[in-house]
Amino acid sequence: MKLLVALPLVAAFLGNDALGQGAQADQIKRRAKELSNQNNVRQGVSPPAQAPPKQPTVPAPAPALTKAAPQNPATIQQRNIAQLSADFASIKREAAVTSEQKQKLIKDLATAVRGATKPSLPAVTKFVNGLTEALLEKGLGAAEQTRLAQNVEAVLNSERLPSAQFDAIIADVQAILQVGGTKRNLAVNVANDLKTVGAEVRKTPAK
Repeated sequence: MKLLVALPLVAAFLGNDALGQGAQADQIKRRAKELSNQNNVRQGVSPPAQAPPKQPTVPAPAPALTKAAPQNPATIQQRNIAQLSADFASIKREAAVTSEQKQKLIKDLATAVRGATKPSLPAVTKFVNGLTEALLEKGLGAAEQTRLAQNVEAVLNSERLPSAQFDAIIADVQAILQVGGTKRNLAVNVANDLKTVGAEVRKTPAK
């Protein structure tokens, strides 16, 4: 009788042990992937951000009807990336971030959205608060600032991005911050906040 009672207990113990080992294996894989992403940043491997948008082919208007040429989408994208990069550079390590700096960054993030769906102000504000905290803790070099700006701009315009590419961009943001010296937990929080911003851009509007 005691044997019959003991067998389920042993089975339950082994099952829990197997679950624990599975969780540990998942964590090891996740950390290995994070290290791989950080190495990509250090080595300057191209970020997973989307390629510059192609300019639509528009027939040239008749000379008499010529108006100001439409802005090239790729030019707009690069201008927004440059502005975001400058915003990141303006946040100096161990210096106080002013409310004006945060408001400017929030405004420039809103400007960088080229699609019809805009992220909510609370989501963007939470991302900005976390990001400025991370940049204050450890500053980024010029190359990392540009890479971060490319990724953030891509997330803000990620409505049609494949899920795998979207997730890779979020992971790259975490890697950039960690390579810059930000603590892992803070880098993870910033990446998750950016993911929330992207999720709002990517959600299908209710009909």
